[in-house]
Amino acid sequence: MAVVVRSSSLTAKGSCRRIMIASDQSSPPASVRGSSFWPFLTIGCVALLVVLLVALVLRYGIAIPMFDDWDLMPLLTKARQGTVRFSDLFAQQQESRTFFPKLIFILLGLGRRWDGRVGMLLSVFICCLTALGIFELLRKSVFSAMATALGFIMMALLIFSPAPYELWLLASGFSSFVPALCIVWALVALRTNLSVAIKFWVCAGLAILSSFTVANGLLAWALTFPLLFWLQPMPRWKRWLAGWLMACIVCATIYFWRFQPPSELPDFAPPQSPLVYLQYLLAFLGSGLGRSGNEHPLVVSIAAGAFLLFGYCGMLAWAIRRWRDREFWTRAFPWFSLGAYAIASGVLVALGRIEFGVPQALAPRYVAISLYLAIALIALVTILAERMPGRPNSRARLARFTAIVFLGASFVTLVILCGAGSVSIVHLRSASARLGHGALLFSQVMDTSDTLRRTNHPLPDLVRQRASALDRLQLLRPPLVRTTMISKIRHAEADKSVADGWFDSFAESAETEMASAKGWAVLADQGRSADCVLLAYEREDHEWIAFAISSSIEMRPDVAQWHHRRDWLWTGWRAVFRSDAVPKGANISAWAVDAKQAKVYRLGASVDKLNR
Repeated sequence: MAVVVRSSSLTAKGSCRRIMIASDQSSPPASVRGSSFWPFLTIGCVALLVVLLVALVLRYGIAIPMFDDWDLMPLLTKARQGTVRFSDLFAQQQESRTFFPKLIFILLGLGRRWDGRVGMLLSVFICCLTALGIFELLRKSVFSAMATALGFIMMALLIFSPAPYELWLLASGFSSFVPALCIVWALVALRTNLSVAIKFWVCAGLAILSSFTVANGLLAWALTFPLLFWLQPMPRWKRWLAGWLMACIVCATIYFWRFQPPSELPDFAPPQSPLVYLQYLLAFLGSGLGRSGNEHPLVVSIAAGAFLLFGYCGMLAWAIRRWRDREFWTRAFPWFSLGAYAIASGVLVALGRIEFGVPQALAPRYVAISLYLAIALIALVTILAERMPGRPNSRARLARFTAIVFLGASFVTLVILCGAGSVSIVHLRSASARLGHGALLFSQVMDTSDTLRRTNHPLPDLVRQRASALDRLQLLRPPLVRTTMISKIRHAEADKSVADGWFDSFAESAETEMASAKGWAVLADQGRSADCVLLAYEREDHEWIAFAISSSIEMRPDVAQWHHRRDWLWTGWRAVFRSDAVPKGANISAWAVDAKQAKVYRLGASVDKLNR
């Protein structure tokens, strides 16, 4: 009887086992089914952020050189003429030896024409590579798939934020993203099973690339390979340390050979109150979370920077107390290194720019560096949360979960507000840059110095000279205008489907001998404001002669509301010129300029005569 029961029991167990196997084959467990959700969520969110950033660059980026780009234009001209020398590449640019960016800049100019948007897209590509390295570090540091996905999405919100728009819309801005790329991938190499020799040469190569890109790239020598001495036992470690120090000394010697402090910049480390330096550093570190999207960006940035710095120091103190815990240090050291990169860079910037005032720390280009402190803290908090003990239903676990959710929600809110506020600034900055494009287009036949100074470069004569050299090499498209006769420029009447606008008013001052005109203009088929407006007077032979361009852009909420187009807010224009630039009693007209096609469209007018 017992045998029969045992046989039945075994049969039942076998049947249950077969049922379970069949069930597993047809429908995997919940943990297996859910394992693919987080990777898909991560890829989808990050891809969306990249697409939005690329769309922002393509919509608002300008093809012509802007600001720092002009410093590299003589190099591009020499490259076309075959006269580039090593000394040109090694030459100091402000505090930096931009050897590798100059090489890349030459490569960007090898096409039929120079288009600054290629350099802008290169910045996005570099950040994609950096994000890939950060994901690899996070994957090796955090055990939970959910924590890895959510943490990386939060990091990606920072990496691909519009906040550093000054760099996104600058062709030469890609160089500011390179040091972080080099440090991240050097840290990735340290986490691999490669030999010490390979790690040494990989880190040394990346440190050299970082050093000869921008000044703070020199930090890579301290934040990469030396960490290996702490993390793992190393045979003949004295030789490796001596080799690394020798490479660092050689690099520094070459870097500072005949180095001259830039005369146009303030003195390094001037005497200031430590509190002022601290405020600058905190504003620098928190600018990625508080520099826009609120009424008090400096106050919010200082508060955010203080929170981030305090959190980083607290995590570092907690880790030092557990310095024997090699497993924790192996997971956490890349993030301490990235946080140190942001903090040390902020200290260097404060020492070099403090005389410009604390608000200068909110310069958008610094966000590309300071954001790595927030990224480091996200990873460290995640690692710490995984290691903290607690029963599944304990109050401590619930409190920890609540705190993490609150901090995460606050972080995401600040990032989104900062990004949204930056987009509106990008719109205005793009309109200003396109005004500069129009000033550059007519710079060879008109005095557009004031507009160039405010919208393109502080030295308009330098711009005019270098633009002419590029134009002779046919690198600028469209080519610069070489005549003031409207009949010899591509022109048409504004028909509302392609271009629209109005010449609203004209005023003349007898005391200042200056006149001004204003109105609004749009390129309707392109869905944006006109790049600038050209003013022309009519000669006796009925030829229209251009004599001035608009010198500023203005808000026109009435135009945006009437046409139900929010993106037509900055469509107003104003031109200021000398009264004697126009013959007495001459008719004047306004022409909307499409600088991309070097074409002008005559606007409607409510003023036909120059009254005197």
